[in-house]
Amino acid sequence: MKISAAVIALCVASTNAFAPVASHSNNKQTATMLKAGNMDPVDATMTGIDDNLGYEAFDPTTGPSPAVSRNNNGGVWVKQRARPRRNRKSEGVRAMVRENIVTPANFIYPLFIHSEDHNTEIVSMPGCFRHSEESMMKEVGEALELGVRAFVLFPKVDDDLKTNLACEAYNPEGIVHRSIRMIKAKYPEAIVCTDVALDPYSDQGHDGVVENGVILNDITVNQLCKQAVSQARAGADIVAPSDMQVSGRVM
Repeated sequence: MKISAAVIALCVASTNAFAPVASHSNNKQTATMLKAGNMDPVDATMTGIDDNLGYEAFDPTTGPSPAVSRNNNGGVWVKQRARPRRNRKSEGVRAMVRENIVTPANFIYPLFIHSEDHNTEIVSMPGCFRHSEESMMKEVGEALELGVRAFVLFPKVDDDLKTNLACEAYNPEGIVHRSIRMIKAKYPEAIVCTDVALDPYSDQGHDGVVENGVILNDITVNQLCKQAVSQARAGADIVAPSDMQVSGRVM
Protein backbone atom coordinates (compact mmCIF):
# COMPACT_ATOMS: atom_id res chain seq x y z
CA MET A 1 0.00 0.00 0.00
CA LYS A 2 1.37 3.42 -0.96
CA ILE A 3 1.23 6.22 1.61
CA SER A 4 1.57 9.79 0.42
CA ALA A 5 4.11 12.18 1.89
CA ALA A 6 1.28 14.37 3.13
CA VAL A 7 -0.23 11.49 5.12
CA ILE A 8 3.16 10.61 6.60
CA ALA A 9 3.73 14.24 7.58
CA LEU A 10 0.29 14.37 9.19
CA CYS A 11 1.00 11.21 11.18
CA VAL A 12 4.34 12.57 12.36
CA ALA A 13 2.76 15.88 13.33
CA SER A 14 -0.01 14.10 15.23
CA THR A 15 2.52 11.91 17.03
CA ASN A 16 4.58 14.92 18.01
CA ALA A 17 1.50 16.68 19.33
CA PHE A 18 0.91 13.90 21.85
CA ALA A 19 4.56 13.11 22.62
CA PRO A 20 5.81 13.51 26.21
CA VAL A 21 7.13 17.00 26.92
CA ALA A 22 10.90 16.97 27.49
CA SER A 23 11.43 19.43 30.35
CA HIS A 24 9.72 20.37 33.64
CA SER A 25 9.19 23.94 32.45
CA ASN A 26 7.45 22.73 29.31
CA ASN A 27 5.22 20.46 31.40
CA LYS A 28 4.16 23.42 33.52
CA GLN A 29 3.50 25.54 30.42
CA THR A 30 1.39 22.78 28.87
CA ALA A 31 -0.68 22.38 32.04
CA THR A 32 -1.33 26.12 32.08
CA MET A 33 -2.49 26.05 28.47
CA LEU A 34 -4.91 23.21 29.17
CA LYS A 35 -6.37 25.00 32.16
CA ALA A 36 -6.88 28.11 30.03
CA GLY A 37 -9.11 26.25 27.60
CA ASN A 38 -12.90 26.08 27.95
CA MET A 39 -13.65 22.70 29.50
CA ASP A 40 -17.40 23.21 29.80
CA PRO A 41 -19.58 20.30 28.62
CA VAL A 42 -20.50 20.46 24.93
CA ASP A 43 -24.16 21.01 24.12
CA ALA A 44 -24.92 18.24 21.63
CA THR A 45 -27.75 20.29 20.15
CA MET A 46 -25.21 22.97 19.14
CA THR A 47 -27.97 25.53 19.74
CA GLY A 48 -26.93 29.17 19.57
CA ILE A 49 -23.19 28.48 19.37
CA ASP A 50 -22.81 30.78 16.38
CA ASP A 51 -25.03 33.64 17.61
CA ASN A 52 -22.20 35.97 18.61
CA LEU A 53 -19.71 35.29 15.83
CA GLY A 54 -20.47 38.52 13.99
CA TYR A 55 -21.09 36.70 10.76
CA GLU A 56 -23.60 34.20 9.44
CA ALA A 57 -22.51 30.55 9.66
CA PHE A 58 -23.88 27.74 7.54
CA ASP A 59 -26.21 25.36 9.38
CA PRO A 60 -25.61 21.81 8.10
CA THR A 61 -28.92 20.61 9.58
CA THR A 62 -30.97 22.75 7.18
CA GLY A 63 -31.82 22.51 3.52
CA PRO A 64 -33.59 19.95 1.34
CA SER A 65 -30.84 17.37 1.80
CA PRO A 66 -29.05 18.19 5.06
CA ALA A 67 -25.65 16.66 5.74
CA VAL A 68 -26.44 16.44 9.48
CA SER A 69 -29.73 15.37 11.09
CA ARG A 70 -30.90 15.34 14.70
CA ASN A 71 -31.39 12.34 16.92
CA ASN A 72 -34.25 11.73 19.40
CA ASN A 73 -32.53 13.94 21.98
CA GLY A 74 -32.17 16.82 19.54
CA GLY A 75 -28.45 16.36 19.23
CA VAL A 76 -26.76 16.68 15.87
CA TRP A 77 -26.40 13.28 14.22
CA VAL A 78 -24.82 12.05 11.04
CA LYS A 79 -27.44 9.89 9.40
CA GLN A 80 -26.25 6.48 8.31
CA ARG A 81 -26.52 5.96 4.58
CA ALA A 82 -28.25 2.94 3.11
CA ARG A 83 -25.95 0.43 1.41
CA PRO A 84 -26.35 0.56 -2.37
CA ARG A 85 -27.78 -2.93 -2.77
CA ARG A 86 -28.96 -2.03 -6.25
CA ASN A 87 -25.42 -2.84 -7.37
CA ARG A 88 -26.02 -6.46 -6.41
CA LYS A 89 -29.65 -6.98 -7.37
CA SER A 90 -28.99 -9.07 -10.50
CA GLU A 91 -26.24 -11.01 -12.21
CA GLY A 92 -26.16 -8.47 -15.02
CA VAL A 93 -25.55 -5.53 -12.68
CA ARG A 94 -23.06 -7.52 -10.60
CA ALA A 95 -21.11 -8.38 -13.73
CA MET A 96 -21.02 -4.73 -14.76
CA VAL A 97 -19.75 -3.33 -11.45
CA ARG A 98 -17.53 -6.25 -10.46
CA GLU A 99 -13.89 -5.19 -10.17
CA ASN A 100 -11.59 -7.97 -9.02
CA ILE A 101 -12.06 -10.86 -11.40
CA VAL A 102 -9.74 -12.49 -13.92
CA THR A 103 -11.00 -14.65 -16.76
CA PRO A 104 -9.32 -16.06 -19.89
CA ALA A 105 -10.68 -13.02 -21.76
CA ASN A 106 -8.35 -10.80 -19.69
CA PHE A 107 -5.19 -12.50 -20.97
CA ILE A 108 -3.10 -11.73 -24.04
CA TYR A 109 -1.42 -14.79 -25.51
CA PRO A 110 2.13 -14.07 -26.79
CA LEU A 111 2.85 -15.96 -29.98
CA PHE A 112 6.48 -16.25 -31.10
CA ILE A 113 6.61 -16.84 -34.82
CA HIS A 114 9.16 -17.49 -37.56
CA SER A 115 9.15 -18.31 -41.25
CA GLU A 116 10.15 -21.96 -40.87
CA ASP A 117 7.75 -24.85 -41.53
CA HIS A 118 8.38 -26.38 -38.10
CA ASN A 119 8.35 -25.29 -34.48
CA THR A 120 11.54 -24.49 -32.59
CA GLU A 121 11.78 -24.62 -28.81
CA ILE A 122 12.94 -21.42 -27.12
CA VAL A 123 15.58 -22.73 -24.73
CA SER A 124 15.46 -19.69 -22.42
CA MET A 125 11.67 -20.00 -22.10
CA PRO A 126 10.81 -23.63 -21.24
CA GLY A 127 7.57 -24.75 -22.81
CA CYS A 128 7.54 -21.92 -25.37
CA PHE A 129 8.13 -22.33 -29.09
CA ARG A 130 8.61 -20.29 -32.22
CA HIS A 131 5.62 -21.34 -34.26
CA SER A 132 5.24 -22.04 -37.93
CA GLU A 133 2.24 -20.50 -39.67
CA GLU A 134 0.26 -23.72 -39.33
CA SER A 135 1.09 -24.09 -35.65
CA MET A 136 0.31 -20.42 -34.99
CA MET A 137 -3.16 -20.81 -36.47
CA LYS A 138 -3.77 -23.96 -34.41
CA GLU A 139 -2.76 -22.14 -31.22
CA VAL A 140 -5.09 -19.26 -31.99
CA GLY A 141 -8.03 -21.59 -32.65
CA GLU A 142 -7.51 -23.58 -29.44
CA ALA A 143 -7.01 -20.45 -27.35
CA LEU A 144 -10.24 -18.92 -28.65
CA GLU A 145 -12.12 -22.08 -27.64
CA LEU A 146 -10.74 -21.63 -24.11
CA GLY A 147 -11.87 -18.02 -23.95
CA VAL A 148 -8.57 -16.28 -24.71
CA ARG A 149 -9.36 -13.65 -27.33
CA ALA A 150 -6.23 -11.49 -27.63
CA PHE A 151 -2.85 -12.34 -29.13
CA VAL A 152 0.41 -10.46 -29.54
CA LEU A 153 2.93 -11.40 -32.22
CA PHE A 154 6.70 -11.50 -31.68
CA PRO A 155 8.68 -12.37 -34.82
CA LYS A 156 12.07 -13.90 -35.45
CA VAL A 157 13.20 -12.23 -38.65
CA ASP A 158 15.69 -13.85 -41.01
CA ASP A 159 19.13 -12.31 -40.58
CA ASP A 160 19.46 -11.48 -44.28
CA LEU A 161 16.40 -9.19 -43.97
CA LYS A 162 17.85 -7.12 -41.13
CA THR A 163 19.34 -3.66 -41.67
CA ASN A 164 20.25 -0.68 -39.51
CA LEU A 165 17.18 1.19 -40.76
CA ALA A 166 15.03 -1.90 -40.12
CA CYS A 167 12.95 -1.34 -43.25
CA GLU A 168 11.62 -4.89 -43.03
CA ALA A 169 9.56 -3.70 -40.05
CA TYR A 170 7.04 -2.09 -42.40
CA ASN A 171 7.17 -4.57 -45.27
CA PRO A 172 3.49 -5.38 -45.98
CA GLU A 173 4.57 -8.88 -46.95
CA GLY A 174 6.70 -9.35 -43.84
CA ILE A 175 6.18 -12.15 -41.35
CA VAL A 176 4.06 -10.11 -38.92
CA HIS A 177 1.87 -8.59 -41.61
CA ARG A 178 1.21 -11.99 -43.21
CA SER A 179 0.38 -13.48 -39.84
CA ILE A 180 -2.06 -10.68 -39.02
CA ARG A 181 -3.94 -11.21 -42.26
CA MET A 182 -4.06 -14.99 -41.76
CA ILE A 183 -5.46 -14.73 -38.25
CA LYS A 184 -8.04 -12.07 -39.06
CA ALA A 185 -9.20 -13.92 -42.17
CA LYS A 186 -9.99 -17.13 -40.28
CA TYR A 187 -10.74 -15.70 -36.84
CA PRO A 188 -12.08 -12.16 -37.30
CA GLU A 189 -13.18 -12.10 -33.66
CA ALA A 190 -9.58 -12.48 -32.47
CA ILE A 191 -7.84 -9.37 -31.14
CA VAL A 192 -4.40 -9.12 -32.73
CA CYS A 193 -1.75 -6.94 -31.08
CA THR A 194 1.65 -6.13 -32.51
CA ASP A 195 4.96 -5.13 -30.97
CA VAL A 196 6.10 -1.77 -32.33
CA ALA A 197 9.89 -1.90 -32.03
CA LEU A 198 12.79 -2.21 -34.43
CA ASP A 199 15.02 -4.69 -32.60
CA PRO A 200 13.70 -7.82 -34.40
CA TYR A 201 14.53 -6.15 -37.73
CA SER A 202 17.79 -4.40 -36.79
CA ASP A 203 21.21 -5.77 -37.69
CA GLN A 204 22.50 -3.81 -34.70
CA GLY A 205 20.24 -5.63 -32.23
CA HIS A 206 18.85 -2.36 -30.91
CA ASP A 207 15.39 -0.85 -30.71
CA GLY A 208 16.59 2.02 -32.85
CA VAL A 209 18.75 3.18 -35.73
CA VAL A 210 22.40 3.43 -34.62
CA GLU A 211 25.18 5.80 -35.68
CA ASN A 212 28.61 5.89 -34.04
CA GLY A 213 27.30 3.88 -31.13
CA VAL A 214 24.38 6.26 -30.50
CA ILE A 215 20.70 5.55 -31.16
CA LEU A 216 19.21 8.26 -33.37
CA ASN A 217 15.92 8.97 -31.64
CA ASP A 218 14.13 11.00 -34.31
CA ILE A 219 15.22 8.76 -37.18
CA THR A 220 14.02 5.79 -35.17
CA VAL A 221 10.64 7.37 -34.48
CA ASN A 222 10.24 8.01 -38.18
CA GLN A 223 10.71 4.30 -38.85
CA LEU A 224 8.47 3.28 -35.98
CA CYS A 225 5.62 5.38 -37.35
CA LYS A 226 5.89 3.54 -40.66
CA GLN A 227 5.88 0.22 -38.82
CA ALA A 228 2.80 1.05 -36.75
CA VAL A 229 0.77 2.29 -39.71
CA SER A 230 1.70 -0.71 -41.84
CA GLN A 231 0.65 -3.12 -39.09
CA ALA A 232 -2.65 -1.30 -38.63
CA ARG A 233 -3.28 -1.48 -42.36
CA ALA A 234 -2.62 -5.23 -42.24
CA GLY A 235 -5.47 -5.55 -39.75
CA ALA A 236 -3.90 -5.26 -36.30
CA ASP A 237 -6.37 -4.20 -33.62
CA ILE A 238 -3.72 -2.80 -31.27
CA VAL A 239 -0.23 -1.52 -32.07
CA ALA A 240 1.70 -1.56 -28.81
CA PRO A 241 4.85 0.59 -28.41
CA SER A 242 7.76 -1.09 -26.64
CA ASP A 243 10.67 0.72 -28.28
CA MET A 244 11.42 3.08 -25.36
CA GLN A 245 12.14 6.05 -27.62
CA VAL A 246 11.51 9.66 -26.63
CA SER A 247 8.79 10.48 -29.12
CA GLY A 248 5.56 11.89 -27.77
CA ARG A 249 3.71 9.33 -29.84
CA VAL A 250 0.34 7.94 -28.80
CA MET A 251 0.00 4.53 -30.31
